[in-house]
Amino acid sequence: MNKLSILIVEDNPADVLLITEYLAEKKGVEFNFKDTDNLESAIGLLSQHDFDVILLDLFLPDSAGLESVRRVITVAPDVPVIVLTGLQDEEVAIQAVRYGAQDYLEKQFISPVLLYKSIIYAIERKKILQEKEDLFQDFTKALQLIENLEGILPICMSCRKIMNEQQEWLRIEDFIKEKAESERGKLVCPSCMVELEEHR
Repeated sequence: MNKLSILIVEDNPADVLLITEYLAEKKGVEFNFKDTDNLESAIGLLSQHDFDVILLDLFLPDSAGLESVRRVITVAPDVPVIVLTGLQDEEVAIQAVRYGAQDYLEKQFISPVLLYKSIIYAIERKKILQEKEDLFQDFTKALQLIENLEGILPICMSCRKIMNEQQEWLRIEDFIKEKAESERGKLVCPSCMVELEEHR
């Protein structure tokens, strides 16, 4: 990752300066920072810009605690959130992660290396979660397709095998292969068919 766009939602200017200075120490990465000291402004920025990660202070002038996490994730569900706070409260940390935050850092323990690693890991974890969600949606669609096919084809309710015209029970993959081969003459033009036969 050579370029990272980061939204810092923090009402303490000294903390904002510290974060930017820490990340500036990382060589080979170009950071684009935007910062704001309140949640409403952050929500506005999220609607106007694409960010790779959000660094979110839990206590802001217009929002406090886990409500801030909930609102940011509702507005930008695809952007990883790292909670930054001065609190040493493990229960709040756990709740923040349950709400969807990718990490939770106590300000007094943040270092340049820790902050950068947290950002990279948060982005990667979010990407993996999104890939899992995409796979789940694909799987759901596949199950729906099978349910639709059950109304057309003789599919075993238990093992999901399909009965062919010879009354043989085949795995779905074998059934499709058999069907494709039997229909090949209808799906391939004569000149291509000759070429296919020559390469068998």
